[in-house]
Amino acid sequence: MSNKRNKKNIWTNRRVWYLSGIMALCALVYYLPVISGRLGWTNFSESMNSLHNLFGIDFLGLVFFIPVVYTAYLLGVIPAIMAAMCSMLVLLPHAILIDTFPNALFKPAAFVIILSAVGAVVAMLQKSEQQHRQRMKEMKCLYDIGRASGESHSIEEFLGKAVTLVPQALLNSEEAKVRITCHDQVYKSPNFQKSHTKVAENLVVNGETIGIIEIYSSFDNPFLKKKSHLTKTLAERIGAAMRQIELEQSLNGYYEQLEKEVEARTKDLEQVQEKLIRSERLAAVGELASGVGHELRNPLNVIRNCAYLLNMALSEKADAESVNTLKVLDKQIDAANKIVTDLLDFTRIRPPQQIRADLKTMLNECVSYIAVPENIRINMNLNGNARPVRTDPEQMGRVFTNIISNAVQAMNGKGGELKIEAGLDDENISLFFKDNGCGIPPENLEKIYEPLFTTKPKGIGLGLAISKRLVEQNGGKIEVASQVGRGTTFTVKLPLEKRRETTNA
Repeated sequence: MSNKRNKKNIWTNRRVWYLSGIMALCALVYYLPVISGRLGWTNFSESMNSLHNLFGIDFLGLVFFIPVVYTAYLLGVIPAIMAAMCSMLVLLPHAILIDTFPNALFKPAAFVIILSAVGAVVAMLQKSEQQHRQRMKEMKCLYDIGRASGESHSIEEFLGKAVTLVPQALLNSEEAKVRITCHDQVYKSPNFQKSHTKVAENLVVNGETIGIIEIYSSFDNPFLKKKSHLTKTLAERIGAAMRQIELEQSLNGYYEQLEKEVEARTKDLEQVQEKLIRSERLAAVGELASGVGHELRNPLNVIRNCAYLLNMALSEKADAESVNTLKVLDKQIDAANKIVTDLLDFTRIRPPQQIRADLKTMLNECVSYIAVPENIRINMNLNGNARPVRTDPEQMGRVFTNIISNAVQAMNGKGGELKIEAGLDDENISLFFKDNGCGIPPENLEKIYEPLFTTKPKGIGLGLAISKRLVEQNGGKIEVASQVGRGTTFTVKLPLEKRRETTNA
């Protein structure tokens, strides 16, 4: 079957037909004097016949260099010698008719030897040039594969480029097709189709065979038939490039992981630093409270008593301005006393004394303690969710009072509404304090619970810090959400009494 196919390929090769046509044309030129003499063209025949022996050289025989050189250039040494032998067969009849023995045989034989020598030289030069071109194509292909590996971000992307680059290293690269199978994935060159000429080589990465590279060609490519070093070199280069990409991906993954770890450690350090700064602030507050609190409270009580006596003494004789002055003095004493109280409470908050408490009653008491301007409304609607909780009413009352006071201050001057609502889930009751005041800037939301942080012209920034500690030590949680210009919502979550009793049980 193979011999029949080879014979068929020979007769269907257009180069064989071209060679046969050139040989026939050369034979026609060589026998042109004889043909013209038969046709009666005597003068032309004599002129052409003189070229057979001009200065002792058969110039018409030189035309047979054309098919021999053509054959040597395209097909190699052996076909060139065969073309020279065919030329001798064409020359032999003319030599027998013109020359006597043994010149009739000697001249064609000598001419064939010269033709064969010329064909061999041309064939060797052509082969050397072809090998040089082939080596240059191989080197360029290997270089392109290396560059593709450096530009690819994944093995899939690289193999997609490799199947288009490998054919460039082969003779008749436009007819070569490549298929690479790796990890059950198949990569094919454009317009891939199998052909009868094929070589294959395993792809080995780090000593492990992970796939195969197959090269097909519709021509009888000698490099593929011999399975030369080219296929192995390509497979090794592709395998090495895949290994390089894997290492780069691993290294990039390690870098990303390292960056994440560094970022996490940096955040931890920042948090530790923040805690340290907070501890220093707390220590400063503690020292300030213990050293100044008691010393300030006694003078404040003396001032309050004096103001009370003045008010009693001037109750009938005092004018309106004096009465207002005494009222302002009393309010300022209350404000100063509250600051002292906050300082002392922040440094020595007592453990909670938890009892069964009603939230609605606690909230009503807190609202009654606060002076609410006429342009501000407090709307309390617990929607039947005010379940009893087990907590310290005095401590939680301070929390609610502080949140409501802050909401009133945020809406003071423009008016507004504070909504107090309640929600339930399986474990907690949530109280929502929603105001439509000025809101809190995003950069301050994480700072509002820090001691000594405040944006108010009055106060020292301990109210929310104390509230957070009170809520947490009662088993709850406090959250805040705010938008500048639209308002703020504080959410206080407290565990239901049933849940805490079940836990204690």
